[in-house]
Amino acid sequence: MVSTQIERAAGFRTDIQALRAFAVLAVLVYHLWPGRLPGGFAGVDVFFVISGFLITGALVREAEGGRIDLARFWARRARRILPAALVVLAVVGVAVVVWVPQNLWRQFFGEITASTLYVENWRLAADSVDYLAAHNTASPVQHFWSLSVEEQFYIAVPVLLVALLWAVRRFGWQSNRRRLVLATFVVVTAAGFACSVWLTAVSAPTAYFATVTRVWEFGVGALLVFAPALRRTVPATTAFLVGAVGLVAAVLLLSSSTPYPGTAAALPVLATALVIWGGQAAATGLRAVTGLRPVRFVGDVSYSVYLWHWPLIVLLPFVTGSELGTAEKLAIVAASLVLGWASTRFVENPVRFSPRLLGARPPRAVLGWGAAAMAAVLAGSVTGSVYALTQDARAQDAVASATARYESCLGALDTGDGCDGAIPDGLLVPPPAQAAADDVNSPDCWSGVSDPAFNICTLGPADSAVRIAVIGDSHSNRLLTTYRAIAEDNGWRIDLSGHNGCYWTTAVQQKPAQDMVDACESWKSQLEAHLAAQPPYDAIVVTNARRGAPPIVAEGAGAAAVEEATVEGLVDAWAPQVARGTRIIALRDNPTMRDDVVTCVTEHPDPVSAVENCATPRSEALGGPDPLMEAVQRTEGAEAIDLSDLYCPDGVCLPVIGHVVVYGDKEHFTVTFAKTLQKPLEEALRPLLGLPAATPSGS
Repeated sequence: MVSTQIERAAGFRTDIQALRAFAVLAVLVYHLWPGRLPGGFAGVDVFFVISGFLITGALVREAEGGRIDLARFWARRARRILPAALVVLAVVGVAVVVWVPQNLWRQFFGEITASTLYVENWRLAADSVDYLAAHNTASPVQHFWSLSVEEQFYIAVPVLLVALLWAVRRFGWQSNRRRLVLATFVVVTAAGFACSVWLTAVSAPTAYFATVTRVWEFGVGALLVFAPALRRTVPATTAFLVGAVGLVAAVLLLSSSTPYPGTAAALPVLATALVIWGGQAAATGLRAVTGLRPVRFVGDVSYSVYLWHWPLIVLLPFVTGSELGTAEKLAIVAASLVLGWASTRFVENPVRFSPRLLGARPPRAVLGWGAAAMAAVLAGSVTGSVYALTQDARAQDAVASATARYESCLGALDTGDGCDGAIPDGLLVPPPAQAAADDVNSPDCWSGVSDPAFNICTLGPADSAVRIAVIGDSHSNRLLTTYRAIAEDNGWRIDLSGHNGCYWTTAVQQKPAQDMVDACESWKSQLEAHLAAQPPYDAIVVTNARRGAPPIVAEGAGAAAVEEATVEGLVDAWAPQVARGTRIIALRDNPTMRDDVVTCVTEHPDPVSAVENCATPRSEALGGPDPLMEAVQRTEGAEAIDLSDLYCPDGVCLPVIGHVVVYGDKEHFTVTFAKTLQKPLEEALRPLLGLPAATPSGS
């Protein structure tokens, strides 16, 4: 029975080609029209099951002979996968240089490098739980995460089977060889599913990309190799149709709000397994559908279509300078199919089958050529990354030089009084391409998104008579250098603590993963203990993202309930300290700009042009409810500082002020701009602390 399944796995399967066509079209439609096919991302799961079935079948056939030739297996994979993939990566690298603004080069070339090494899934897993990296622009090779998972499967499974065969020979288990292989796949599949369910509940962003949460999907496909012929117990047509209905249900019922993969992935995975288990379309009487020429065509070119479609989606807006409309999306569909065909016809198949290329080469030669081609692509991507890093270093020097020379006229300090004409017209600091890197963090003041530790640092003299605490999320942390300068210049003690995506409130905040919720709650609990153990501060300055993680409320509660819970959480958190005589000072959150504000400034590097093309109306950037300001209204002993007129004058929030690029991304100030807020922030704090205005220097 096993060998029967294996033989069938080796032959041409119109049902599998139909599955491939379904999977790639589901992904393509989802990426272009996510509202039309909200679960189209499940097409990737279909590919995983197919790979598990076919690759395991090939390996088990070799194992039945008592030996697996790793070099030959990996050479076959290299012939099949590398040619088209490396061509796409090389073309994308050139396109990035030609069309993509330099502020994105560091990220994009870093992801091209990760994709070439087939570790893109782990890079994205790391970025997905990084609060700042989560604002990254989608790269044109982001879809290589799924190919990375597959390649890791192709490396791990044959090594596992080789180890099993060694154990069989070493301990004389030849008679139980088949059972041992089956038992191993059962254990790996079960463990992988349990890991997927657990990690999806704990850290969904990591779970989505992690290999360990996807391995069970390959395992289900692998177990099909050992399954008895279904038609002997259940009609093949029934299995096929039930599976087909399950796949349609998956792409229609799943959505981006579904915790995934977890248990939800079982629907497309098991549905795919049923379609494969049902056998060839000829056996199910459905060959008329699965054997249609268009279906077979899309199935044949599905790999290359998958490779090309996403770079087109990401790069075309950079080429045209506008968002994708219906016409552009339809053009991408057509171009993906044409490029997929051309790539298969002129790149993949010739390299794979031609005796003059790699078709007749021995495994060592194939692997050597594959490694050389990968090295060539890596050389290009690493060069791009090094260039971007070099530009970052030059930018830091430029910032330091400009700050020293024009310090009194930069950013918020540019009042026009004595500054007109003092700075060269075209100067921007930091250079827009390096704005995202203009950041500052100090580990002793800061806790990461999944870090439960409470870290607090002291700025200024520890024994000062003026004691202030600064508490907030990343929006507060961008002012770290500003607070340090205020503390040192005035001799104040400022204790600063921040947490990634978390702020001071009694409400439990929504997070994409349970470990993030737990870390935030732990930080807040330790914060409360610290405040209670300290002598009362003169003031506690609070800042957090207005559109940050909202509190958890009853299911179905509307926006008004969320806003009310947010305000109540703030008021309740402040109350014990207000009762001790501490003044709460709420610094109004900075604007939220357009998503591509940094890219826009990069494309319009002249200060005047940047303002004309990249500004955001104040009603959009600062519009909507402001729970922080509402909490001040409800708390006696609380005050507000609103500096928004400095960066949103005349009803417009500016991307460049006083020759300084204001934003490192759509909602975080650059440190260069934040430093220029020192004087206005200090002047606003003094009267709220009961202190006289600062004496002008030289008086």
